[in-house]
Order: sequence, then C-alpha cells, then structure tokens
Amino acid sequence: MAEDQKGAEGSGKFVDSLREIQGEYIMLTDLYEKERNYAQKLSEMMRALQFEVDSTIQIRPEILGESYRAAYLVSEAVIVAFGKDGGMVSRPLYRLSPNVIVSVIEECAPELRRLISDKRLSETSRVRSLERVLKELKKAQATFKQTRRDDLENSDDDSKADEKDRSSDEDSAPDNKPQQKEPQEVVPQPRQSSKEGFAFKGSFGDKREIPGISP
Repeated sequence: MAEDQKGAEGSGKFVDSLREIQGEYIMLTDLYEKERNYAQKLSEMMRALQFEVDSTIQIRPEILGESYRAAYLVSEAVIVAFGKDGGMVSRPLYRLSPNVIVSVIEECAPELRRLISDKRLSETSRVRSLERVLKELKKAQATFKQTRRDDLENSDDDSKADEKDRSSDEDSAPDNKPQQKEPQEVVPQPRQSSKEGFAFKGSFGDKREIPGISP
C-alpha cells in the first residue's frame, strides 16, 4: 500500500512538472513571437527614418557579433559590413537577430535624431520662405484688384460726364426743323353781276358822228 501510494505521488508530481514545462514553453513561444514582431516593427521604423534622412550612418562593427573592419547602416535600412580581408557583406536589418536589431537601433538613434532635427529646421526655413512669398503675392493681388476697380470707376465717371455734356449740347442747340405753316382760311369773294360787262364807259360830252348807212 505504501509503495503504491508513493508511486502515485511520484507520478502526480511528474505530471505536474510536465504541465509546468508545457506552460513555460507556451509562454516562451509567445515571447519569441512578440520579439520577432517587435523587431520587425523596429526594422520597418528604421527603414522609414533612414529613407527620410537618406544618409549613411556608421556603426561599431562589434555590435554585429562578428569581426568586421567597418560597418554602416545605409538606405533602406541595410547593414553593409567590410571584413578585414577586404570582403563586403550586406544584409537587411530585419534579417538579423532581434538582439542585434536592438543594438543597431541604439547605436544609430543619436545620429538619426540629429539628422531628423537638421532636416526639420531646413524644412521650417523653406516653409517660412514660402509663407512670406505667398503673403507678398496676396498683397500684390489685392493692390492689382483695387487698381482695376479704381480704373473701372473712373471710366464710368468719364462716360457719365460725356453723356451729360452731349445732353447739354443737344438742349442748347437751335431747332432747325422746318416749321409747318398753319393753313389760312380762304374767305369766299362775292360774285360780280354779269351786267357789269354792259356798263357804259366814257363821257357823254364826247360825241362822235356815226356815218349813215346807205340804203
């Protein structure tokens, strides 16, 4: 009985140990996955920053874990290393182990910060220059619009003045149109008598002899 009980207890401890090992393994696997994901994200971030500054950054060769003469982080977040024998190797940052990725990022962080800051200052200067030019152009545009508005107003005033002068000239000019005569009323004259044609003309004192008519 005692031996069976000890065997059962030993078997139970073994099972518990296996369960603990399995649990630890699952957690370790989860940590490995997170490490890879985080290293991948860091590599992508470094690639974006490296693309932005577009500059080569020198790093210490020993952080790569191998004996190199010189090492650099170049565009697209690629590690380029030169061996002591003159050979050269290149490898994307995301292809390295997570601890090497972290070491490279720590090595490059101060220089990246300086490069990004210098680029920001340069971009700020360009933006301010563009703002000044834009303000000057807006002022010139406003002045041009005001000048055109004034010219249009002066033109309207001149046109109105010309029309007023023409109207005054037309009012003061004499009317040359022919005046129509009013029809005169014809008064009918009294008709003379036909006896007037037989009226005696001459004097009675003047007598003339009329020769006689022979039979």
